[in-house]
Amino acid sequence: MKLLKQIFSYITLFSVVFFTSCGKDDKKNDVPETYNFENANYSGQVERLNLLKELEGYLKKANDGAVIDATQVKAMYANDGYTWTSDAFAEGQPTKNLKSKTHPDQQAAVESLIDQLADLSVNGSTTTSEDGAKTYLFDENGFEPIQLIVKGIMGSCFYYQGTSVYLSDSKMNVENTDLVEGKDYTKMQHHWDEAFGYLGAPVEFSGANTDGGVYWGKYAKKTIGGGLTTIDDLMDAFIAGRTAIDNKDYTSRDEAIGKVRAHWEMIPVASALHYLNGAIDDVADAVLRNHKLSEAIAFISALKYNSEASVSASQVDAIIGALGTNLNEVTPVEINQAITLLADAYNITNAAEF
Repeated sequence: MKLLKQIFSYITLFSVVFFTSCGKDDKKNDVPETYNFENANYSGQVERLNLLKELEGYLKKANDGAVIDATQVKAMYANDGYTWTSDAFAEGQPTKNLKSKTHPDQQAAVESLIDQLADLSVNGSTTTSEDGAKTYLFDENGFEPIQLIVKGIMGSCFYYQGTSVYLSDSKMNVENTDLVEGKDYTKMQHHWDEAFGYLGAPVEFSGANTDGGVYWGKYAKKTIGGGLTTIDDLMDAFIAGRTAIDNKDYTSRDEAIGKVRAHWEMIPVASALHYLNGAIDDVADAVLRNHKLSEAIAFISALKYNSEASVSASQVDAIIGALGTNLNEVTPVEINQAITLLADAYNITNAAEF
């Protein structure tokens, strides 16, 4: 009888330990369905998205014939001496800026385009599409500075920071036990959240729920037309990486970093293919064609700012180079060559569907 009691006690103890352990593991490995982490914070990134919104709104006044003040735009870009007026800043002026987060090699290029746009707004003239629906301001070679500025900042600032800076070793191999002073998150958690913030996607973003995205979150929808599952794959990777950080599982975190970079890369690819295809459709209307080609060029250029890009900088230059140096003279053959080069680089066999 004594032996039976001992055996029963061992079984009971084993059961308690086993089920308690399983319960802890289940909780530890539980991955949420959305990016709704309790202590997630990327307010600085949301602020920068709103900075670009207001800056873009001012630039687009040039399409209506307004004169653009280069000094003001540069002040907006650097958030230096400009008073912000949009609803996003109704409760207080922003403290962040776009310029300092733009890739160092592109800051001067952005400001040069600002100067060009300001000059065109005085000395150039807008042109209207053949159907009278759209009016844009181009340079003498058919390039649209507004698109190159806005989409350029999307690539050299938002995409660069989101894929290559905040997911870098220097930002990931940091404190993940003690909380940042005065905050409820660790430094590593916050850096991951900041990378997510640059995506411009709501926490419930999915292939079935694409509402609410801005900038990259908005253009992510271009991947759907080509049959890609980019949105779900990218969100899964961001959620898995944050969960891994919470669990101090750095092997899984690093796997998620690679997936974030790879899936996010498909957004500029799909967007560029979409606008290149659109340029083919509108090839006879120089205004619509050049507008779409300018967008495509900016999206292709963005591919340079992913530290694990599938293409080299020289490949990016070759794709853009296929369009020539004067969009007013571009031919369908040249546009199709750019499409082929881009699609082949990413093993895309249905480029016309984007």
